[in-house]
Amino acid sequence: MSSLSGNIISKSAEILSKYPLCSRCLGRLFAKYGLSLSNIARGNAIKTLLLMELHRLIINDVRNLSLLKGISENVGVMPQLISKYLGSTPNEKKCYVCSNTIEYVISKLVQDMVSELSKFKVRTFIISIRKGSEIERRELEIVSELNLDSWESIRRELKRELGKKVKALLDIEPEFKHPDALVLVDLDTLNVKVTTTPTYILCRYVKLGRNISQVRWVSKNGFRKYPLAVEDVVEPITKSFNAEKLQLHAVGREDVDVRVLGNGRPLVIELKGVKDKTVSVEDIAKNVVHSDLILTFFDRYIEHKHLIDIKSRRSSKVYRLLVLSKKPLSSDSAELLIREFSNRAVRQRTPTRILKRRKDLTHVGRVYDIKVMAVNEYLLEILVKCDSSLYVKELVHGDGGRTFPNMAEVLNSELDLLEVDVIDISY
Repeated sequence: MSSLSGNIISKSAEILSKYPLCSRCLGRLFAKYGLSLSNIARGNAIKTLLLMELHRLIINDVRNLSLLKGISENVGVMPQLISKYLGSTPNEKKCYVCSNTIEYVISKLVQDMVSELSKFKVRTFIISIRKGSEIERRELEIVSELNLDSWESIRRELKRELGKKVKALLDIEPEFKHPDALVLVDLDTLNVKVTTTPTYILCRYVKLGRNISQVRWVSKNGFRKYPLAVEDVVEPITKSFNAEKLQLHAVGREDVDVRVLGNGRPLVIELKGVKDKTVSVEDIAKNVVHSDLILTFFDRYIEHKHLIDIKSRRSSKVYRLLVLSKKPLSSDSAELLIREFSNRAVRQRTPTRILKRRKDLTHVGRVYDIKVMAVNEYLLEILVKCDSSLYVKELVHGDGGRTFPNMAEVLNSELDLLEVDVIDISY
């Protein structure tokens, strides 16, 4: 091999003296070199140039025939030259990496991808090829043995070549960050599986009535505890997307007896198993169940990272409270509450009403602002701006001292909370 000059030629001769390779698999080992060349064209060029150089060496010194003999079964091109000097054309060995199946593999995978993708309405896709296939293992064996740094993996080449062909046939675009469809390929079995990514819709809901839950609340005996849920209103949009499943991700939650007014509560609807990814936001509302008590407003599509961001943000709320005192209140009660709770930290243990499903923990929330209006000597209307994590009901009655300070203690009166409304949520 020392008679051969040039790194690509000498390296190719070293490879082909041991491994039979088709032009695509050889070209892929030198993918770093040659602009705008396909791996087939690159491999053909390397083989042709290698045999031309061998021909030159043989003409100058017949003893170089040994070099030609060493690769004659593995090169697969220019049989006339081999026959001229070796007397006959040797049987060509199959490619060590792909066993001469790579073109069939590409053709079959494209056919299956088109067939599977045609079952969905998508605008973008990405191809993922499972690691660790037998064909990849053989390729890595050569790369490691010959210490090659100019190669690209067969997985990378196939994703590129398959992607171009699928794009041309279906007129859909490859998309690497947020694809509509994920095409999973197993090179050992040539199995193709298409899944669509979840669809996330940012919306808001306004709840004008009470005893309405976010999701359906079904008891152990199968009966619904509350007749209406936000889920009832939005779930039919699965028809728009031909989706399998819907899941709600609300920015916090309110008790079922609490209305949500103002701009409503932010809500992200996640749709799984979506077969139609081309639905516009304007078309979503067509399948919503219209209700006099629940209003929904669909804003835009978002990505999963935005869902995580929305749910992790610290938000504040403004509540409207209607509070009844068991005994007459003094004329300065409103001022007293404003003075005690403006920009005040509140220490709360987990409310007794939810201890069955939550751990008994202590946390500190904050009341930022409070406005109080005395309706009469027994009735107060209160606006409270506070952390979204603050238990506002317990802020009123104290929960047996588990919330401190609390309004009942400040006013020295037992307080009943008649109404709670969320009138603003910032996030």
